[in-house]
Amino acid sequence: MLKSLIIKNIVLIENLKLNYDTGFSVFSGETGAGKSIILSSLGLAIGMRADFSLIRKGESEGAVTAEFQINKEHLAYKKITNHGLTSGNDLILRRVLSRDGVSKAFINDNLVTANFLKELGLILVEIHGQNEKIGLLDSSNHIKILDRFSDSDKKLLEVNKSFSNYKKLRKILYELENLESSKTSQLQEIHNELNLLENLNLKEGEYEDLIKKRNLMAQHEKIFTAINNIYNLIDGEQANFLSNISKNSANLEKIFSENNKIDEVEALQKSINSMLIEGKDIILNISKIKDSFTFDQRVLDQIEQRLFDINNLSRRFKIEPEKLNFKLIRLKEELEVLENSSENYEKIKNKVHLAWEQYNESSKILSEHRKKFATNLESLINNELAPLKLENAKFEVEVVEKEKDKQNENGIDNVKFLVSMNKGGSKGEIHKVSSGGELSRLMLAINLVIANSMNKKTLVFDEVDSGVSGSVAEAIAIRLLNLSKTQQILIVTHLPQVAARGQQHFKTSKSSKNNSTVTGVKELSYEDRIEEVASMISGDQITDEARLLSERLLKYTA
Repeated sequence: MLKSLIIKNIVLIENLKLNYDTGFSVFSGETGAGKSIILSSLGLAIGMRADFSLIRKGESEGAVTAEFQINKEHLAYKKITNHGLTSGNDLILRRVLSRDGVSKAFINDNLVTANFLKELGLILVEIHGQNEKIGLLDSSNHIKILDRFSDSDKKLLEVNKSFSNYKKLRKILYELENLESSKTSQLQEIHNELNLLENLNLKEGEYEDLIKKRNLMAQHEKIFTAINNIYNLIDGEQANFLSNISKNSANLEKIFSENNKIDEVEALQKSINSMLIEGKDIILNISKIKDSFTFDQRVLDQIEQRLFDINNLSRRFKIEPEKLNFKLIRLKEELEVLENSSENYEKIKNKVHLAWEQYNESSKILSEHRKKFATNLESLINNELAPLKLENAKFEVEVVEKEKDKQNENGIDNVKFLVSMNKGGSKGEIHKVSSGGELSRLMLAINLVIANSMNKKTLVFDEVDSGVSGSVAEAIAIRLLNLSKTQQILIVTHLPQVAARGQQHFKTSKSSKNNSTVTGVKELSYEDRIEEVASMISGDQITDEARLLSERLLKYTA
């Protein structure tokens, strides 16, 4: 519900705060006293079009703040929660207009776009008496209203699920269709690439081995020279160095023995023998290496060609040479998918057909349900029209099947609320064929019927009592009071019957201040209400009879 409205520097209002109760609040006052300013200000706060001419003369900016109280089940609470703007059960909408043409919107003191403010505002408030296509006047909302009235949640959920399944399968089918159309060229390309990789026949670790062999052969001359030099040093010009060592060792052993140096002889002999053994092994090994280390240019050419072939495919596929075998595996997998795609295509095609049949069946069940309750809704609303001086009007809920390509998760129906205002007259959209007062009364009738199935809102009525009096005024008053039991009602009225039914009464008036005109709003006490309703009955000259009638009317206040 709307808790308060703060208006600053808007037209004739300098600074004003209004606190609202639940239920039924009325505004009265002389024509031109500023009642419409209140509605325009509320419209600003909920995101309606920014009109910069509303800024009070001489001021740089105007601002409106609307404070609402909501619970966690309210659609508005869920919407702001999704945007991270929650702040308990209080929700504050603010709009600031600057003289330089800048409009700013805030929710709970967070800067937001005007569109988001409007989306949220229309969940909270609906103003009747204006011809903007919002709320009940927006035909895109009519199917939602009918579904809530007909309690179609379960049937609508079945339609949602079946349509979602159909869309998912249709997307897969679309991808397979594209695959089928390019299948021949894709198969040819994959076969060509497979042939290249299979002919290459790259072994595991082969590329690294080839690199090592090539590098070794490229260093052949340096390696051979080094080995040959070592061999020549050991077994070249001094090839008899081991026999010389052995001969000299024997001479030395003889000399030491003659001089009784047995220990020294044994130690020396042992070392020399070890050296002679290792020396012979070294010479043998070097000789083998030298004999086996040959260079063959043909072998190097073969290695270079093999590396060229590997690197050529590596560049073609834009991958590292070591990953060519992984590419081979993936191509085989792709080939298998393509070769099986025709079979998959037929399977998915059948599934799409079955999914559409399921969607169509659930949509037709929902459509029949809607049509049944559409007739009921028409009857209930039409019953309300005559007492509201709309006896020649006829309300109709049109439920027609949409074109196949426009059918969606809401089913096959297009729902519109239409009305003809005169007998035999053509029917049309409500806001196009009804005047301001007729429109407000139509909205009142519709809201009365759907009140228990609609989201909790603050409903604002302007001109609802235009051109009516007597029993019609009483009918309007009673219906507004009944509606206020489920929705918060704000109404601008000139009728005493309506004003007296209000549970809260505000009076607007104009006064002069510092050579300028300002609008003020006063919440009336019971005694004040007697006088105000009496003045609405008899005019400027309030009679005793008018006061008595005023008191009698106020006894009906709930």
